[in-house]
Amino acid sequence: MIQVDLVSLVETLRIRGCEACHEILAGPHGYQEGLDLDEDFFPLWELNLPENQEALERLDFEAIKARRGPSWSVKPPALGAS
Repeated sequence: MIQVDLVSLVETLRIRGCEACHEILAGPHGYQEGLDLDEDFFPLWELNLPENQEALERLDFEAIKARRGPSWSVKPPALGAS
């Protein structure tokens, strides 16, 4: 699995004119590190999912969001859950 470098990703997005920042959210399930992009938050665990790698390489965050199910949460899925 490829680990996403959020600092480099944010820099790339800002160069392209996007409003992006490396964010750590505090919530009822602990802290979640991720990417704040415009009005959306992409947790690091979601960006690191193998099924999101191609979309991430294309910087296609709409494709990543499209994979989210109706019960999607910032909280990482339980181990073994699909």
